[in-house]
Amino acid sequence: MKKKIILALVAIVALGAMSFDILSSNGKAGYTGSPGETTCNTTNCHNSYTLNSGSGSIAISSLPSLANGYVPDSVYTITVTVSDAVAPNNALFGFGCEALLASGANGGTLAITNTALTKLATKSVSGNVRNNVVQLASGLNVGPNTQPFSFHWTAPADGSGTVTFYTAGVAADNSGDQTGDYVYNTSMAVNESTVGIKNVVAQEFNFSIFPNPSSNNLNVKFSLKGISTVVMDLIDLNGKKVAGLISANGMNGEVNRTFDISSYAKGVYFVSLKINNQSTMEKIVVE
Repeated sequence: MKKKIILALVAIVALGAMSFDILSSNGKAGYTGSPGETTCNTTNCHNSYTLNSGSGSIAISSLPSLANGYVPDSVYTITVTVSDAVAPNNALFGFGCEALLASGANGGTLAITNTALTKLATKSVSGNVRNNVVQLASGLNVGPNTQPFSFHWTAPADGSGTVTFYTAGVAADNSGDQTGDYVYNTSMAVNESTVGIKNVVAQEFNFSIFPNPSSNNLNVKFSLKGISTVVMDLIDLNGKKVAGLISANGMNGEVNRTFDISSYAKGVYFVSLKINNQSTMEKIVVE
C-alpha cells in the first residue's frame, strides 16, 4: 500500500509539472528561426503542423519607415503582427523577435513600450547573448483574428551595417496544450542609411539633448511653431515611465529646460517627446 501511494504521488507531481509547462504562455527567447536557432514548431513545442502551413501570417512593420534604411542611433517603433482569421486559432497569439547584425550579435537596442503585453528575454546562441521581445501571459493577447506587438528599437551606431529582424509567431487554438497551434516566421533585412538625417519629427522641432552621456544635468531644447500640448517623459529599457519631465498645454516658441538626472541609476534611458499628435524619442545614457 505504501508503495502504491508513493507511485501515485510521483505520478501527480509529474502530471503537475507537465501541466505547468504546457500552460505557461510567456514567450521564450531564441526561437525566431535566425541563424543558429529553430522556431517554436520544432522539438517539444508547437509541433503539430509544418512551419507557415496554416491560413495565418506574420509581418514586421516600422514607424518611421525603414524602407530606405535605418539612421544610426535613431529610435523606431517596430510592430510584429500575428494574424489568423480561422477559428479556433484566431484568439490567442504569441511571438518572439530579435534584431541581429551579420555576426549574430544584437543589432541595436530593444525596449519595451507595453509592459502588459510584452517583455524582454535573452538566450545565448553561438556565443552571443541575444535580446528578444516576447509576449506575456496576458488577457490582452486575444485578438480576435490579429494581434499587433509593438516595441521600440534604437538603431546601432554608425558603421554597424545591415541589421536583420527575425520573428516567429504562434496562432494558438487555446486548448490548454501545445498541439493544434500554427507557427509562422519571417525576417526583414534593413541596411544602414547613407543619408545622415535625424528622425523627421525631431528634425521638424529641432529637438536636441546634451550632454549625452551625462551624469548630472540633462539639457533639452526644442522649438514650437505654435501653441502646443507638450508631454515629455523619461522611460527605461522596459518601457516604464521613470519621470515626467514636462506636461503642459499652451506652450509656444523656444523651449530650453535643464533636468537633474544625478539620482537615477546608471544605464540607458529614452526621452519621449510628444507635441500635439506627433512624437519622437532620443536615447540617452546616464553615467
